[in-house]
Amino acid sequence: MDLLKAQLIAKGLTENQTYLYTLTYIVFTTFMVELMRYSPDTVFNEWTHFSSTMNVLIPVAGTMMAFRANGGASGVQFLPRYLSISMVASLRFMVLVIIPLIMTIAIVNPESALSGSPFDLLFSACDALLFFFIFKHMREVATARPGADSR
Repeated sequence: MDLLKAQLIAKGLTENQTYLYTLTYIVFTTFMVELMRYSPDTVFNEWTHFSSTMNVLIPVAGTMMAFRANGGASGVQFLPRYLSISMVASLRFMVLVIIPLIMTIAIVNPESALSGSPFDLLFSACDALLFFFIFKHMREVATARPGADSR
């Protein structure tokens, strides 16, 4: 920790180092969250494992793709771009896709517990689609020229 603090004080982190810290943090936190869902009363089946695997792999792969979209090690401002774009994209995605999807499912099938194979597959696909939008916007920002209209 002392070496890291000294580097942060002296010169900061490179884009590659920032990315590696971000990716490592995402790997550990998503993995820990998934481990916590495996309580002794959890019903284990192939869909439980599929869902857990996707809940870890999609954010990890999405972060890797976002870093590449931002220009990789030669890109600039990876973390500020990734966090801000991810937050805005996630909020919009939740309002425009996830909430309407859950409401539609609840209206069409009120007895549904929103769990099981079709829902695991559907929500993993939604998560992957969200990261596609994050990737797309990261690439647009990374390749935009200053002063150009970027909507």
